[in-house]
Amino acid sequence: MVGKDFDVAKNIKMTENLQCQMLAVLSDFFTAMQQNAPKVEKTEILARMEVLLYLMAARLGQERVQVPEGELRLLSAWEVLDA
Repeated sequence: MVGKDFDVAKNIKMTENLQCQMLAVLSDFFTAMQQNAPKVEKTEILARMEVLLYLMAARLGQERVQVPEGELRLLSAWEVLDA
């Protein structure tokens, strides 16, 4: 039972971590928009948000979706996947 409680706590902690990262990326996006950043920079920020959304969906038990090949490289680079 203790092991199961630990997994629940770890899952909650990782979900909160992802929420914080998503909020930070959203803040970066609005800052980029306000500063009239180049389209490339805004696209990169949105790509980071998409990766976080895939990770959050997986953490919440959503069925796996088909991830485009280019995004698989980004997903494998994130340490969050190891959790």
